[in-house]
Amino acid sequence: MSSRRLITNLKGIFTPDPAIPWGTIRIEEGALAIQDGHVAWMGARADLPRPWEDAEQIDGQGRWALPGFVDPHTHLLFGGDRSHEFNERLHGVTYAELAARGGGIRETVRATRLASVEELVEIGEERLRKLARKGVVHLEAKTGYGLALEAESRLLEAYDELQRRGWSLDITLMPAHDLPPEFAGEPDRYIRTVAQEWQPELVRRFPGVARFCDVFVEQGVFTVDHGRQILESGRKLGLTPRIHADEFCHTGGAELAAELGAASADHLMFCSENGMKAMAGAGVTPTLLPATTLFLGMRDFAPARRMIEAGCRVALASDFNPGSCACLDPLLILRLGCLQLRITFEEAFTAMTLHAARSLGREDLGHLTPGALARVALWDVQHPLELVYWMGEAYIPTVLP
Repeated sequence: MSSRRLITNLKGIFTPDPAIPWGTIRIEEGALAIQDGHVAWMGARADLPRPWEDAEQIDGQGRWALPGFVDPHTHLLFGGDRSHEFNERLHGVTYAELAARGGGIRETVRATRLASVEELVEIGEERLRKLARKGVVHLEAKTGYGLALEAESRLLEAYDELQRRGWSLDITLMPAHDLPPEFAGEPDRYIRTVAQEWQPELVRRFPGVARFCDVFVEQGVFTVDHGRQILESGRKLGLTPRIHADEFCHTGGAELAAELGAASADHLMFCSENGMKAMAGAGVTPTLLPATTLFLGMRDFAPARRMIEAGCRVALASDFNPGSCACLDPLLILRLGCLQLRITFEEAFTAMTLHAARSLGREDLGHLTPGALARVALWDVQHPLELVYWMGEAYIPTVLP
């Protein structure tokens, strides 16, 4: 039986326009008609088609209707806590010093390897509930804190269970997140192991759970050639490439993403002009993570404006993780997009909805035009700009359905 609902008594509707690059639509006193969970009509309440007059009505209570946020880069599942390291860094201890004594990512890996699937699912649900409460309706989530086949398998099993419980997730395989202690000094052997053994085995164990593969191409971690091996292996398994690129220095990661037709290249604080042009030409989405730059106390934010001018379809994401971005607040990302990346509110909002969704291949999310999933966030503001202007305000939306 068809389900028909009408969201009315709205102060307005604000949404990216998927038909126009960087375009947005703003409708005062709007209404949204929803049929079987999808937007069927959007417009001014006065123009509502007569057949919708008798639909079940949802009172918008004078709020603004916006599409829910999509977060296309998170490291959602990990065990342990590293807040003490954060304070040590404030006292002057460097990340390299922490790593040298067994801290940093290795501490998270130890805790994650000890966690059961049940514990990981419980951790994930707690974090997902926080994100959902703040207006996030879909996200990408990576493995990568196991760095061993069985530990990565438990992470994937936990993600599988979270999907079964109804959470809207896209999963990315990322065993090539760092070099584990068992392979110390042997990055070539580790990359061969991940590309030739672990990725095929994880896909075999959990068919259809992961859609993407990822690798950390960075000085002191993995090279462009390492990245190419991982991503080409993943592509043969039906996984779409994503890549951590050019975070601390220029490595050529953006150019590799363009060469391989990756869905996204992420971080990009030190992306070259050639890398920007190559991504634009190849349709790669640059996914920028400004809260990571802030959390690490760095001054070089990603050159978002130059990327847009080069023709890139920029997205914004949280990079939620235990070491460099303990952030579960989409409004902080939106505000940093405007205040530090120096892009407009309309651009930042589009980057956190439409472009984020498109980087995940989701044409039905990130907007409220007909055909989209009706993942609607109702915000009690006089104008959507207030979400950025009142930069310390903890707005909480009502999310439908």
